[in-house]
Amino acid sequence: MIGFGLVLILFRNGGSFLVVDNRERSDAIVITQADSLDMGYWMGLHLLAEGYGRELLLDARTDRMFFGRSQAASLSGRVNVCPITAETTAQEGYEVGNCLRGRLVRSVLLVVDDFHSRRSLAIFSHLLPRYHWSIAAVPGGERFGRQWWQKRVWIRTVVVEWQHMLWWEFVDRWRFVPVVDRS
Repeated sequence: MIGFGLVLILFRNGGSFLVVDNRERSDAIVITQADSLDMGYWMGLHLLAEGYGRELLLDARTDRMFFGRSQAASLSGRVNVCPITAETTAQEGYEVGNCLRGRLVRSVLLVVDDFHSRRSLAIFSHLLPRYHWSIAAVPGGERFGRQWWQKRVWIRTVVVEWQHMLWWEFVDRWRFVPVVDRS
């Protein structure tokens, strides 16, 4: 009976466990490449206006064209593009590290989809230990809800994200090595 209770608790909280939102004021805000870039972009601008960072870096793909332009079209002001071609979050971490290099940055606030926040924090903290990382989770109402068992698309999102998180913890964590700053 106790085992069944534990399984029920794990089941009900399986979606909530994926979400971390520990936002802190940081030197820079980075919006990672995700499916809901528009929501992340507006949240990033809001956080920038509230003083959560001095500048906003937007990961934008350089290898895909939309309406004759890449996502990495230039922006101005305190919003800059971090060009990426990565296919995985870990690869994206390395490319974000390249964008941060040479900037006066010690702390970074990541803006990511809520269901992807715990894994993103683990990956970026592991790969780029030079920086202090925090997360602002973008609500993904269409793709994810904490009561994940209520909609088919939410179930799929939770199952896939748990697969990715377990793969990171047991395989990729050991394949992708942290960037060591030799300066």
